[in-house]
Amino acid sequence: MRETSISRGAAGTVSAALLVLVLAYLYGAVAYLVSDAAYFPEQSPPGWSWPAVLVTMFGFVPAAVMLLFAWGAWRSPQVRADPFTRRLLVAAGVATALMLLVMATPPGWELFDWYVS
Repeated sequence: MRETSISRGAAGTVSAALLVLVLAYLYGAVAYLVSDAAYFPEQSPPGWSWPAVLVTMFGFVPAAVMLLFAWGAWRSPQVRADPFTRRLLVAAGVATALMLLVMATPPGWELFDWYVS
């Protein structure tokens, strides 16, 4: 069986990228919950919402790919030897899995519809 050779630095980078996606989606969800949808014209989302728009439209693809990298990194002996990196990777992975789960439910579809339609 071949051992993965992902370093702690690479695992930290994957964790940071996953957390950025999750935070951008969370930002979009909070903006949706506290904003009046009728206030913004449907043709152009406000400038502050572009990170949320991009994550809502395309975020599931990089999130799924990075979750695969995170799984490989978690199996790495270097990452398993460092408890902080391992916990950070698990937290980022769980948060991303929850984000993907929300994206696949009716509230996620409503959020997608508000930003993208």
